[in-house]
Amino acid sequence: MTANAWNWILAIVGTIASIAGVVFSWMAWVQAAKAKDAAREATAAVRKRIISQEVLRLAGDAKEFLAAVQQNRTESAIASANNLVHALSVIRSRSLPRAPDADTLNACVNDILSVAIRLTVDGTPADAAKLEELVMLCHQIHRTVCDLAGRMERLSEGASQ
Repeated sequence: MTANAWNWILAIVGTIASIAGVVFSWMAWVQAAKAKDAAREATAAVRKRIISQEVLRLAGDAKEFLAAVQQNRTESAIASANNLVHALSVIRSRSLPRAPDADTLNACVNDILSVAIRLTVDGTPADAAKLEELVMLCHQIHRTVCDLAGRMERLSEGASQ
């Protein structure tokens, strides 16, 4: 075989190796893009799960808030209200995935603030009707937080809302 033939064969082999390198690079780029998308989805799922767990914990805090109001423990109820408002505000700032949930959360925060202001200004009402109204509002707050926790739990598990 002549030197010219060897040069021709080496050129063909080099071209094939270059084309194979381009193909493998492109395949690696496609896989990297898929991995990046998967990482984004995983991050979103983890965030949803964390919010779900936090709201579920807050459902227990709302129950304690309700119990404090029912048992006429004004200072404890005010402290619970402040803690709930703070925690719900933090969750709101992380942005909830659905606008109706954000609206529900805002309404719940307003209800908690309403109860906290009433307790701060007037203390626990001596009038049974006013106390019953306050307790009913606290029940509504607890139900709202529990409903929100349930929706967040279903959303974090991938259920469509």
